[in-house]
Amino acid sequence: MEETSETKNKISFSLADFIRVFIRYRTRILISTFIALVFGIILAFFVMEPIFLSETTVKSSTDASGLAGLLGGGLSGLGDFEDLAGGGGAAKELALYESILLSRRCIEETIVKFDLNSDDEMDKTYMDDAIREFRENIMSIEVDKTSNTIIIGAYHKNPVKAKEIVEFLVYQLNSINTQLSIQDAKNNREFLEERYNLVRKDLKKAEDSLESFQEINGIAPDVTVQAAIKTQVEVEAQIASEEVKLDLLRKILSPDQAEIKAQEEKIASLRSQVSDIKSSNDYSDILSLKGKSQVIMDFLRLKRDVEIQNKILSFVLPLYEQAKIEENKNTPTVLILDPPFVPERKAKPKRSIVVLLITGLVFISIYGYLFVYSEIYLKAKQNV
Repeated sequence: MEETSETKNKISFSLADFIRVFIRYRTRILISTFIALVFGIILAFFVMEPIFLSETTVKSSTDASGLAGLLGGGLSGLGDFEDLAGGGGAAKELALYESILLSRRCIEETIVKFDLNSDDEMDKTYMDDAIREFRENIMSIEVDKTSNTIIIGAYHKNPVKAKEIVEFLVYQLNSINTQLSIQDAKNNREFLEERYNLVRKDLKKAEDSLESFQEINGIAPDVTVQAAIKTQVEVEAQIASEEVKLDLLRKILSPDQAEIKAQEEKIASLRSQVSDIKSSNDYSDILSLKGKSQVIMDFLRLKRDVEIQNKILSFVLPLYEQAKIEENKNTPTVLILDPPFVPERKAKPKRSIVVLLITGLVFISIYGYLFVYSEIYLKAKQNV
């Protein structure tokens, strides 16, 4: 019996119940909805002030100039520096632009310049609240990574003031970005200047070492060794030729003949010359080969050190000169595709949406209240 009673007390609704409530209270619902409609129209068209949006389009200025250009392609003989030059530079620059525009420095100066904190829509006691309000409701930023552009906009009740705010934001963007670029170039210049002076010092040290070595062992020990080797080969070839000639003489003449003795003495003299080339301790003798392998190795190492320092210097010097140019360059860094304009049409509020929203909320509220009152409250009261 208890289960049957609980089942009867359960309340369920059908579509007919909703229709019946609407028909029963249709006059009250329609009048309330009509009043809400009129109120929404008055509010949207006569009370709410129109807000205008002014915009400008800015393009990334990243190109193959400056230090990145030199690292990327201007010094191709020194290897591949494409990654070091900054792959995806346009996307990074757009991200930097967005960070500058959203920075407290940029927004606070804009608020102070246009006295935005005294406007009715802001009127914030604390600057932090005004900055948050500016970011969320006044400034508009849209980044297009495909075309490497960024759209900067500003909302305001005064269309002329909206345009001026956008112009100042672009000015701030260009000014701050230029300052950052100059500071970055200064840091690069100081680093490269230090590196350039160090390379020059190392190069001079390597050149002095090579000069001292050449004063002791000759200007080009490798060339003198090549000459000594060539002389040795020529003498050994001559010895082989003379030995063939001696064999022929021995077949023709008797061993005690003067021609044979002269030929043997000639061969002995040539062999002594080869021996002197291989084992002479006189380092002033350019045809001496003894100990020259270490001399040549030391010479090649010193020569290599000079070439390496020259190579490093040829790499650092253009970067150093370019950094000095970048540090003193004060040209605009922001490329403007579309300048800010005075908007002719409001951007918000959307009056039709405001009217529909107010009317819909009032209709749902009135109908919901009457439905609960008639279908739940009255029925529950009757059961009691």
